[in-house]
Amino acid sequence: MRKYLLILFLPVLPLLLLAGGCAQQGAPTGGTQDEDPPDVVKTEPKNYSANFNAKRIEITFDEYLDMANFTQELVVSPPMETQPEIRMRRKTLIIEFEEELKEDVTYTFNFGEAIKDLNEQNVLLNYEYVFSTGATLDSLSVKGTLKNAFDLTIPETPINVMLYTELADTMPLKQIPYYVGRTDKEGNFAVNNLRKGVYKLFVLKDGNNNFLFDLPTEQIAFLDTSLLVDADYFRRNLLESGVYDSSDLYPDTTALAIDTTGMSADSIVLVLDSLERQQPDFNSLFVDLYMFTEDPTNQYIMEYARTDRQFLEMVFQLPLTDSFSYKPVFPAELSQDELIAEFGRKRDSLGLWLADTTAAAFDTVGLELRYTVLDSMEMPVTQYDTLMFTFREKSKSSNTRRKGEDQKQEKKEWLQVQSIRNRGKHHIEKDLVFTAAQPVGTIDPQRFELYIIPDTVEIPVEIQPYMDTSHLRRVRISHPWKEEAKYKLVMYPGAITNIYGLTNDTTEAQFQIRPLSEYGRILLTLEEVEDTILIQLFKKNTLVRQRTIASSGTYTFEFMDPDTYRIKFIHDRNNNREWDTGKYIEGLQPERVEYLPKDLQVRANWDHDITYVMGSNDDPPGKEKAGTSEEENRPLFQ
Repeated sequence: MRKYLLILFLPVLPLLLLAGGCAQQGAPTGGTQDEDPPDVVKTEPKNYSANFNAKRIEITFDEYLDMANFTQELVVSPPMETQPEIRMRRKTLIIEFEEELKEDVTYTFNFGEAIKDLNEQNVLLNYEYVFSTGATLDSLSVKGTLKNAFDLTIPETPINVMLYTELADTMPLKQIPYYVGRTDKEGNFAVNNLRKGVYKLFVLKDGNNNFLFDLPTEQIAFLDTSLLVDADYFRRNLLESGVYDSSDLYPDTTALAIDTTGMSADSIVLVLDSLERQQPDFNSLFVDLYMFTEDPTNQYIMEYARTDRQFLEMVFQLPLTDSFSYKPVFPAELSQDELIAEFGRKRDSLGLWLADTTAAAFDTVGLELRYTVLDSMEMPVTQYDTLMFTFREKSKSSNTRRKGEDQKQEKKEWLQVQSIRNRGKHHIEKDLVFTAAQPVGTIDPQRFELYIIPDTVEIPVEIQPYMDTSHLRRVRISHPWKEEAKYKLVMYPGAITNIYGLTNDTTEAQFQIRPLSEYGRILLTLEEVEDTILIQLFKKNTLVRQRTIASSGTYTFEFMDPDTYRIKFIHDRNNNREWDTGKYIEGLQPERVEYLPKDLQVRANWDHDITYVMGSNDDPPGKEKAGTSEEENRPLFQ
């Protein structure tokens, strides 16, 4: 029987060996990928110890760690003046203190995203090692969210959230905080293990990692008032209100002597906060904060250039005030009257056109500037600067130069003027705008001709072109355009002449007024308006419409091009028609902003009815909440 069985299985054996050989030649599957973060298997001393007097901490994990981000991610609260020494010994993380610990204080070591395994980079998020140098562990917390004040987005990098026991406004400028926490990727933060007290809260995107607000470009956020962290106080007030009974009472501090090894960070938090009791979290205060950068306070010249012989350009840190002045110092032939100023929209830039072509021929032009700055005592003083603007022609070969001179003699130079765009289709509400390459000197209305073409016959239309007083290089024609009408514009030489005597060539262009059916309309109903609101409509990042309102009601935006629009609301407290940032020392918060919960897709020939309740949304578009807005669409023309 055994012989029979052996004979029976012998033919199979080579096949098994062959199959085994083939399997050895293929790539190994590697098994299931590890998706679990490192786990704590032992801590020495035990996590959440009281009466802590050790000189170092040892935390042992079940796998090897990647130490790349420990320095950036670890947050110690209260902060230590000398950072502890951190090293790994096999799978054990060792933290040795370089200074004496404070007496009767609860320390929290939050590792953020620092703890991750070496191979798969799985992160043990926000693991905390906590101990008290006193008999009890403080268990109060300040929690909340942080957003950028200008657009309600979440800050991209972790930001320090700092608490001070001294309440003077100058504390963030000259003293490190007593407690510190850090925001996560969602903008949430928690400063844990606090003792009962009154605190100043300050948020800092620390530019030089010193826990001090000492750089003008650092982003900050702050609370207007001090923060009372006292579970007994809030519990007592809620009990007096009759909302809760005495079973909701539990102590502020917990004398824990438990070994939390093996517990997840989330489980430890649940134990400490007693959230499993399904009762109010008396131990935590929640706040919403909005981060901003203060406006610079001192004026200076950021850059200056002369990219064209006839044009000097300067950019300033702040808008120019009445104290600003300039005068030419070189060449001597250049007078003040021969400099034509063109300010930027916010008056933080200045262009000077050299009307004197003789002076423009000089390779170097010098100006003396006078403006107000602040000295070291923050007192206004007059600053004098001399700027030398140098222009150098691009080098050309002798043959190219000679050819260019011959062409210049043969071909007359004309003033370049831009006018009708959009493939000959013009907006029914807008002026015809002509933009010259240099400032306009004069215009001759008699050299402009406009015709309406109802069929094949051109009918002259009376127009009155005028120079735009707000823009040196623009000429405008205002006219009550007729829907879908065809027009022809002719500009003869001399219609527009620049300050150098250069005029336009004969220009002829036909265009058509777009039909109303190509536009959409927005009817925006705002409810519970309690202050001045600046409504802004953006197409991508471009501001296309703006309106200031001061009461609830329906506001119409006519003739909207079909596109996607983002609607922003600014609580314009100073009525200056723009968003204003905050100022910490003055206790001034940035102006509050809101957004329509989702972007609006405007369709041609459609009415878009939208209702929004002010104060109902504190997120950027894309996170719509129930009940924050309503939208109804219907055809504009049947």
